[in-house]
Amino acid sequence: MHVETCNAYIHSLCKDAAVKSKNTIKDTKPEKNATEQEGMRQCNIRDCAAIMKYFAYLEEELRKEDHTVDEYTGARYMDNLRTQGLHHRGPSFDTISSIGANGAIIHYKPG
Repeated sequence: MHVETCNAYIHSLCKDAAVKSKNTIKDTKPEKNATEQEGMRQCNIRDCAAIMKYFAYLEEELRKEDHTVDEYTGARYMDNLRTQGLHHRGPSFDTISSIGANGAIIHYKPG
């Protein structure tokens, strides 16, 4: 067990059996080479472009009294915009789309 990565309760159960050692995976995982860094930048640019298109859509739709945008349809619209991006392979997580009473729910998924 790696002392620096476990919670205090588990550590208290293990007492002297806990061993502090170097964790190579933990130490190297956050390191990205220049190609990976640029890939992350470009991915962020593409995703931000989709988000800006979504905001423009919301700005136009929500002005209409009879709009049909809700948390679910908004999330689906956002998902569709992201699928149009270059190199899209699928979502890494569900789109978080919440308003009102659901706005404070962490990772809320409209259904």
